[in-house]
Amino acid sequence: MRNPLSRISAISRYNRDVKLLLLATAILAISFFGVTALLKILYVLRLGYGPEYVGLFGASGALGYMAMSMPSGWLGERWGISRAMALGALATTVGMVMLPLSEVVPLWARDGWPIASQIVQTGGYALFSINLVPALMGATSPENRNSAYALSSTLRSLGTFVGTVAGGILPGLLVLMTGQGLDTPAPYRLGLWIGPFITALAMVPLLRIREPKAVRTGANTVPTDSFPLLPVGLLIVFVGLGQAASATCQSFCNAYMDSELALSPAMIGLVTGGGQFLSIFAPMLLPKMARTRGNGWTLLVVTLGSAASLLPLLLFPHWLGASLGRFGTLALAAMWMPTLQVYQMEMIAQRWRSLAYGAVSMGMSLSFALVSYAGGLLVAGWGYAALFGLGLLLSAGGAGLMGLFVRKPELITSGTTPAQALAAGD
Repeated sequence: MRNPLSRISAISRYNRDVKLLLLATAILAISFFGVTALLKILYVLRLGYGPEYVGLFGASGALGYMAMSMPSGWLGERWGISRAMALGALATTVGMVMLPLSEVVPLWARDGWPIASQIVQTGGYALFSINLVPALMGATSPENRNSAYALSSTLRSLGTFVGTVAGGILPGLLVLMTGQGLDTPAPYRLGLWIGPFITALAMVPLLRIREPKAVRTGANTVPTDSFPLLPVGLLIVFVGLGQAASATCQSFCNAYMDSELALSPAMIGLVTGGGQFLSIFAPMLLPKMARTRGNGWTLLVVTLGSAASLLPLLLFPHWLGASLGRFGTLALAAMWMPTLQVYQMEMIAQRWRSLAYGAVSMGMSLSFALVSYAGGLLVAGWGYAALFGLGLLLSAGGAGLMGLFVRKPELITSGTTPAQALAAGD
């Protein structure tokens, strides 16, 4: 495995558009996945809400992403990918601005305001991220594609690490400014204002990106003029199951560490930041794994590992168990997503990529929403152990389904042989 710093330093070998896409990805990760992702759950808890509302809060974000999944691909094709992604960054900024205003809106709107902020924020991010995948596909060649997607994941993890650690430190520093304790909303509310300022910066590189041209995929493209319903449908089932472990921890691990283990915000930031630090290195394994065994096998292994990562959370209700579980789910999620993106993009004809990725993202978001909403009810009724056990079983089922695709690839390619797929190109 190459040192991630050496791989980041090799960014000069990519063309201008890839560099701009990677820069925007890193900037958004600092705010969206870092500072804001850590502080918003802690802020909602300090507003007096319990696990049911946290589950609804997370589910609303997933539903916002889902609602924009299909329109995002269409808007990218109609307006251009670069403008669509810039508009997504702008909408994400607006959603981030809304959340810290929750305490000043009219009383009748206060329960719904955080939910609305989540929907706007994640809907905007959907517009960015769904168009990012075909943008990278169009800006890379078959020779450097896996490396570019892995580098994108590495930079996203690096940005998230920086933002998460900063987000964990901020409340303690802001206590000194406000004179209010960590059990009050004020330090978290002020910290949340950092996110939108960072997110707005991502619009600068996004508006400078040229529209991607069609390129040859080099593998697994389905040679058909019609939308590949069966492969996309099967992928939706896989991602719905396979991401359950990661979705469970993303929705509830911070709340679990805060309310169940009584860890401080700085400690929660340190634990989450440690997982993000591992995530910087983890995607560097992907190019070699994909070359050796293929993206399908890689997805199988990573999904199974993600399921196993919930075992420490399930068996050891201690900060160490929480740390191991968080480390595993974050590092493996950083490997899972770019592998899935390349796996899907290379099996779908160029003309259908944005639409197909939008459809898969919609299914992914619906699954996340169900895990988040049902998880809040499950925690309230049965506790966190039941939640983590369910996430483990669902992801294990996803790994089993991908194992079936690996053994019988004709299921996921609508009967197209590898030789036909390779010859088809775009």
